[in-house]
Amino acid sequence: MLNGFSDYLDCRLCPRGCGINRTAGQLGACLQPGGMVLACATRHFGEEPPLAGAGGSGALFFRGCTLRCGFCQNRQLSRGEAGRKISIEEFKRICLELEGQGAENINLVSATPFIPSVEEGIRQAREAGLTLPVVWNSSGYETTGQVERLAGFVDIFLPDIKLLDPALSGRLFGAADYPEVVRPALKKMTELRPFTGSSGGKMTSGTIVRHLVLPGLLEESRRVLEWFSSELREKAMLSLMVQFYVPPELKGWRRGVAAVENRSLLPREYDQLIAWLNEFQIEEGFVQELGENETWWPDFMLYNPFPPNYSRVVWSWTSNGDR
Repeated sequence: MLNGFSDYLDCRLCPRGCGINRTAGQLGACLQPGGMVLACATRHFGEEPPLAGAGGSGALFFRGCTLRCGFCQNRQLSRGEAGRKISIEEFKRICLELEGQGAENINLVSATPFIPSVEEGIRQAREAGLTLPVVWNSSGYETTGQVERLAGFVDIFLPDIKLLDPALSGRLFGAADYPEVVRPALKKMTELRPFTGSSGGKMTSGTIVRHLVLPGLLEESRRVLEWFSSELREKAMLSLMVQFYVPPELKGWRRGVAAVENRSLLPREYDQLIAWLNEFQIEEGFVQELGENETWWPDFMLYNPFPPNYSRVVWSWTSNGDR
């Protein structure tokens, strides 16, 4: 067994520390086997400008997640409905194909359950000529020990920070410890990969912290922004997102999450967010415009889960390869 793959025998890759043998078919919180399960690899043009650039971010969407958000946009992945197992050789080939087609980076989306495989895959891809920076795109629900490990092959951290109330975290994400985990994880990320600017509009190293504003929980956003200003300002960029949307046909999503309202932000709420950014002197980063929240969800049962102007697919699980 390759070095590091023993992690799957007693899995403690995420803060839940399930301690199960995923190679024997046991499923923990992420619901994933040992080895990578991928749904899609695409040049994605919907990421932050320094990541998308002209060629698009080379986004690889993995199956599984360590949280249980009732309003998850990628629920086909987090609930294990889409994707297939791939080898390290396939992963390496996909990364090289993304670079060959002009991607700006390798963007690993929700890959925490597969850290050992991804680590080895990036190593082999580098040996085969990969030169792109690697982005770790995650929920922020990571142990500091794994963050230190990731820094061995990750150039850019792109974590979320959702909210800081333990009771709400337990109800919304199935992880009451989320606040106490995400804060040291993000601080460790900015310590290891501090934001130092971009070259020619492209980011090759650093940390961007995303925060999705949840309608009905505006005060939680204030807490997040105040904490970011106190702990991470000038060490990371902030990406403030306001595109919350849940399609009406998704029945039952509000069970246990009634605090979140299924609506767009109001103009007065958006103005309040801008006022808080000014109050907390947060200047480096991005703020999504209120009118940008298009009402669609990605569909990973399709070859291209996204609208054509957002995505140029290189690999999809629906075709068992390229198209």
